[in-house]
Amino acid sequence: MAKENAPVMKEKKKNRFPDVYALLFILCIAAMVLTWIIPAGAFDRVAEGSINRVVAGSFHYIDGVPQNPWDMLQCIYQGFINSSSTIFMIFFCGAAIGMLEESKSLSTAFTVMANKLRGKEAISMAVIMFGLGLGNSAGVFGNLGIAIVPIGIYLARAMNGDDFLGFLIIYFGLMSGFSIGFANPGILGVAQTIAEIPIFSGTLPRLICCVANITFLYIVTVFYYKRIQKDPTCSLNYEPGMQPYQYIGNARSGGNAEDPSKLKLNKRQAIVVVFFLVAVVACVSLTIINSWGTKQISAWFLGTAVIVGILSGFGMNDIAKKFIKNCAPMVSASFVVGIASSVALILSNGQVMDTIVNALSAPLAQMGAVAGAGFMVVINALINILIPSGSGQAAVVMPLMTPIADLVGITRQVAVQAFQFGDGLSNLATPLNGPLMGCLAIAGVSFPKYFKWAIKFILIEIAVATIVTMGLQAAGWVGY
Repeated sequence: MAKENAPVMKEKKKNRFPDVYALLFILCIAAMVLTWIIPAGAFDRVAEGSINRVVAGSFHYIDGVPQNPWDMLQCIYQGFINSSSTIFMIFFCGAAIGMLEESKSLSTAFTVMANKLRGKEAISMAVIMFGLGLGNSAGVFGNLGIAIVPIGIYLARAMNGDDFLGFLIIYFGLMSGFSIGFANPGILGVAQTIAEIPIFSGTLPRLICCVANITFLYIVTVFYYKRIQKDPTCSLNYEPGMQPYQYIGNARSGGNAEDPSKLKLNKRQAIVVVFFLVAVVACVSLTIINSWGTKQISAWFLGTAVIVGILSGFGMNDIAKKFIKNCAPMVSASFVVGIASSVALILSNGQVMDTIVNALSAPLAQMGAVAGAGFMVVINALINILIPSGSGQAAVVMPLMTPIADLVGITRQVAVQAFQFGDGLSNLATPLNGPLMGCLAIAGVSFPKYFKWAIKFILIEIAVATIVTMGLQAAGWVGY
């Protein structure tokens, strides 16, 4: 009897940890409770162009606005409204890529490419990840992450990898450069402007750190790929009882898939793939040149989906049905993005966000310059959990960190770098980062499973960043 009940007990134990929706809802409840516990407070702010800059030393306590369950539910709704542009971009981009795959054009093209590059998968990943990382060091791919993760998934499948490998190639590639973007005007430029130091000064150390970070996450990705090739059960897409063909490679419906080595692109598929790749390159170029946002990118992929359907030979009704069909898999990612943005909104509406930021920054004034510089990285990483927006965090944090840095003896360039390390690197670890959660949902991996796998690498990044920051301070780095 005990043996018969064992599988049931195992299943119950497996289901104890909440899934991503339950986890985010729990965080919303926790944020609501904190608005009743933490005293409300606020900094004075002054408008400088498009930035609402915090006035250092202006923190004061105010009357609280504790959030109740009804307020929390309204914040969740508002979170969806605030994230609506990203949500629709997820739908439209996902539908365009799904439309492409209705004729098996993309998977066939990637499989043919993978056959020709057999044994050189590491080189392929290096080209993609370093290209995305260096490009995103200037923030040029910032809005395209969720849009192109599905492409990475098809590429990973063609390389006999899993969907999580596709996530790593694209998202880790993008974030490896973005986390330490040495030419990102929207984050580094804002931080340096507030700190009153020349924009993009101190480029060489940041460039070195950026390339080192891209290299590190590339090695992590290759290590994961080689590991699942040796033992498919190490895949984050693996669930007990699954066969390798169900989560590794292109086969998803059964073990009798067509021999990949015999696949060839027909003329129609080639035309569709070429058009789609040109459309993606054009979208990236126009995003860089015209500073496109989610609205323009979404509209572009909407038009791309329709044209791909026409080129694939589908009728008007088929295009409409396939568009809706391919939006369906994006619902999970879209809902995650909406809920993830609600937690910070609850804290902000409860007037406790500034209190938390003030409490986290206060200990810095009691430390020496070198130790304080390292601690700044940790503080900024913690604050980033509450304020995932890089430019938003810069507007709140840098006016506080700058006078503290002057008081403790930390150079302003080091203070900016501590902010950048803390803000960028922790983006890979917080469930409140909507794009991260959305991309994980597309890859079919839960946040708890991802976090358990990734946290050791993220901690290594933050530990190294802390040591580097302390070294820069010890050297008196001003970067002019």
